[in-house]
Amino acid sequence: MKKILLLVSLVLGLCFLGSVVQAANTAQISVTVTLESISVSVSSPSWAIGSVAAESLTESGAYTVTNNGNITEKISIVCGNSADWTVVGAISGINQFKMEAKGGDLVTYSSIDTSKVLKASLAALGTVADLQLKFTAPQAGSAVAEQTIPVTLTAAKP
Repeated sequence: MKKILLLVSLVLGLCFLGSVVQAANTAQISVTVTLESISVSVSSPSWAIGSVAAESLTESGAYTVTNNGNITEKISIVCGNSADWTVVGAISGINQFKMEAKGGDLVTYSSIDTSKVLKASLAALGTVADLQLKFTAPQAGSAVAEQTIPVTLTAAKP
């Protein structure tokens, strides 16, 4: 019986010693990451001009454009066609209109029939508080039904 107890004690002792020898020390790396968020908004989603005379000019009030993302963004602006009218840089025919923008990096009115950079580098949560639009109506004889004209602001990495 003593031999069995001695043998059991020896085995348990070796197991304990083995576990001490095999114990490991650990270290941890805590990795944090945030995905880039690119987002833009404008203070008002519409501009209701109402009825205007042919070839007349109408200017909007000021809009505020906000970088809602978490990185610096380049903000571009472009105007699209309506259902019956085509946006152009210079009116030369019926059913053509002109849309211009100024504000941000556009210090004077610039036609936005093609994409223009409104702000080349707008910090996260930064704003362009002085965006204005100028609309030039088509020539007489154009389609006279109410038109909806899309003006699109696009945010991208600079």
